[in-house]
Amino acid sequence: MIVPLQSRNGSNSNPAIAYHAINASFMAIVMAIFLYSALYSPNTHPIPALLTEKTGIIPPSKGLSAAFSEIVKGKIAAARSINQHSVAIFGFFAAQLVLRALASTAIKKQWLPSKRIAIIDIALSAILFAGCFAPLIVFTIKLFAQLVQ
Repeated sequence: MIVPLQSRNGSNSNPAIAYHAINASFMAIVMAIFLYSALYSPNTHPIPALLTEKTGIIPPSKGLSAAFSEIVKGKIAAARSINQHSVAIFGFFAAQLVLRALASTAIKKQWLPSKRIAIIDIALSAILFAGCFAPLIVFTIKLFAQLVQ
């Protein structure tokens, strides 16, 4: 059973409602990313690769928008040729759609205590993020280290 919590201002709040709202927000963001990807063809994305344009450095994120466009159209090989990390990163977002729906359902149906569901959800999301975004994380750390030297 989910019991309302007392907030600082004295009003009652329900953590399950907040959790569902956060999940719905994340799902909307992911769906917007997928819709954006579906609307543009690989060579017409309005978002430029600013780092490459300004510095000449080619980050592992270059071409993700174009690659995502290919993925939503089912052209996986084309996506990989544009950006070798695109399928893993797209997979993270697709998995998040499933995890958001699953976590909200688990809380609504009380499969486990809400706190345990949240911990499992956070752990799975963190592991997925670290695994799928590893090349981008490593690149960013190395670039930052070069900048501070």
